[in-house]
Amino acid sequence: MIAIVRLIVMGIFILLSSVVVLLVCLLRPRNVMNVHFAAQLYSKISWLLGVKITVTGRENIPAGSCVYVANHQSNYDIFFLTAAVPPGAVSIGKKSILYFPFFGLIYWLSGNIFIERGNKIKAMQALQKTKERMLKENMSVWLFPEGTRNYSQGLKPFKSGAFHLARNAGLPVVPVCASNYYGNFRLNRINNGEIIIRFLPQVSKETIATQPVREVIATVCQRMSAEITALDKELNLSGENIVSQEEH
Repeated sequence: MIAIVRLIVMGIFILLSSVVVLLVCLLRPRNVMNVHFAAQLYSKISWLLGVKITVTGRENIPAGSCVYVANHQSNYDIFFLTAAVPPGAVSIGKKSILYFPFFGLIYWLSGNIFIERGNKIKAMQALQKTKERMLKENMSVWLFPEGTRNYSQGLKPFKSGAFHLARNAGLPVVPVCASNYYGNFRLNRINNGEIIIRFLPQVSKETIATQPVREVIATVCQRMSAEITALDKELNLSGENIVSQEEH
């Protein structure tokens, strides 16, 4: 019963929120602040899902542009990780999103960027335009370097696009880690505990410019994996991640 009520309320909330976001985007199309506005609105759904979101490490967010790289667990990230999206950041999504009814229009008007993953030449062209826009508009980009959902089963191998973008633009990379929630989340449970999202210290543009991309990727992946483990342990020790073994 709880799950059914949640799904109904979520549907109503998403519909109304999307209308509001669309109106804002029509008033200021492709504005770099639209994504932050939409992200803050959609993240309110976490309360309906019985999830407490705690964002830490904001002191590691640079004053200027950067490339954020975050772990990607499930489609629920649109309700959870959005709580941490800073002002001036946009995301990069596959071009097929554009053809999603209603949502594709909102995604484009919000100022997000499309990329054709299956076409290397067009993907490189899109990244070049992204770099130019980042430098011109003081814009940051939020990426999931795994390229797909990991369902809380450990980080998948990182793709290099985010790191090449940072190197070409001469910008730092800021890792963002979210504690694992996918295996613990239940639609039919009132309290789904807490998710901690933490911004880690940036990888400087000098490091990215001087070290091989593969080494940078390996270092960031190791740091994020260790931090996610630490966050999970932190939640278990505090008792906030309240899942009993019988529910697995």
